[in-house]
Amino acid sequence: MPFSRRDLLRLAGATGAAALLAACGTGGTGAAPAQMTNALTPRRGGTFRAAFTGGAAAESLDPYAGGSAVDFVRNDVIYDSLFVLENGGAAPSLATGLDTAADGRSFVLHLRENVRWHDGSAFTARDVAYSFGYMGDPARAYPSELTGYLDLAHVEVVDDATVRVPTLTPVGDPAVLLAAFPAKMVKDGTTSITAETVNGTGPYRVTAFEAGRETRLARFDGYWGEAAPADELVLLSLTDAQAQVNAVTTGQADYTGDIPFTTAKIGTTAPGLEIRTAGPATRTGFAFVLNATKPPFDDSRVRRAVRLGVDRQALVDTVFLGFGVPGNDLFGAGSRYHDDRAPLARDIEEARRLVAEAGAGGVKIFARTAEYQTGYNAATQLFAEQMKEIGLDVEAQVVGLSEFFEPSALAEAHSVTFGMGTYPLPVAYGRLSGIPSLVLPDEDFATALAEAIATTSEDTRAQAWQRLQDLMFDKGNTVVWGDADILSMAKANVAGVEVHDQAQYPYLGKAGLA
Repeated sequence: MPFSRRDLLRLAGATGAAALLAACGTGGTGAAPAQMTNALTPRRGGTFRAAFTGGAAAESLDPYAGGSAVDFVRNDVIYDSLFVLENGGAAPSLATGLDTAADGRSFVLHLRENVRWHDGSAFTARDVAYSFGYMGDPARAYPSELTGYLDLAHVEVVDDATVRVPTLTPVGDPAVLLAAFPAKMVKDGTTSITAETVNGTGPYRVTAFEAGRETRLARFDGYWGEAAPADELVLLSLTDAQAQVNAVTTGQADYTGDIPFTTAKIGTTAPGLEIRTAGPATRTGFAFVLNATKPPFDDSRVRRAVRLGVDRQALVDTVFLGFGVPGNDLFGAGSRYHDDRAPLARDIEEARRLVAEAGAGGVKIFARTAEYQTGYNAATQLFAEQMKEIGLDVEAQVVGLSEFFEPSALAEAHSVTFGMGTYPLPVAYGRLSGIPSLVLPDEDFATALAEAIATTSEDTRAQAWQRLQDLMFDKGNTVVWGDADILSMAKANVAGVEVHDQAQYPYLGKAGLA
């Protein structure tokens, strides 16, 4: 009987990789994953089929409603953003550029011309102004994170190709925020989005949609950018990562992303298939974020003790099965301004001394976790065991996905297991700052973050990010213990798969079969 993904990782956390692989058998090659490249050119025509974890009935064609992997992948080929992430920075998309006011209190967007919606109408500044109001609607369950920075209710249409956007706080590089936070453009007047009404400007248009099962999309020949190679894109919505792997191995799909580490470790002997890695520049940081608002982690000595006591290599070996590297406690590895200094060396004796000095030995500590991403629970269970070695009484508090981010429970937890991809630093630290129990309550931190986001000076920005990271490395609350490879399985002739922001959700607008 095959193991489920959760069973495999739970087993990994409890008994280690060696036992896990023994349980799975050794039918594969075990070869190292191939680096994902664009060496092949997809041919024109045909159907490209990809499988991702779906959200069952909760899936939506509304770019601001769904939250599953297949939702993110589908949104990227139906809708366009004003900017997209590219090599850690912002690259033009529906906006060709912007001018930022000297004080950072507003910016003017210059829009691409000759862009058409899937219904044939022209894309204009009115669509942009409407989209900002749509994504920031306070009645929405999760209004856009841009509402924390931009005054979305007072966006001004200057002319058909120009928009002025006021800000709520000085923003020195608004393009990177527009690229990193979801900011898909919807047509002026959109009130509901269904399979019959969905309308985007992206390289594919929807021809059929069944939530939780399948989406069929046809190439949009009026697309303003590089035309998609495949005539048709089919996205399969599956229940979990193992089902995705099965879809590729049985020929139902050509590609699937974010496969289990166990699958990659075992390898594949199936002809014409290969396992790929998105590479070190797109790894995801796995962390324990310590609640610095309550004892014992309100004491910087205890936070440092945890960082000295955690066995990063053991976590990487056991949870990632070696597909990753130890982290240095700083989010955003691979992104611009990230400090890639070496991790702290493990020092059990010094960690024990700090715990004793702070009087933290008798405090019960709850480390909250859910299997939000493969390996969270196994990592937390191993973390709890490691902390006992330095005198901390840590208990893993395993909950379901639906209750993981419940605000009052987060506030009560001493530690939260949390991960983040190669987001730009404004996004990484902006997100942490949006949750009181995850942010470091430190005046110097707040000052450095505000300056890094507000300044229009590249030199000042770089210095502010360095100052903030120095502070986090010295007394911060993010124990980023490892940076994990993002792995996929594909037919050997799959080409054109790109990473724009997170490798788990690749861009398929240029993907096809060579």
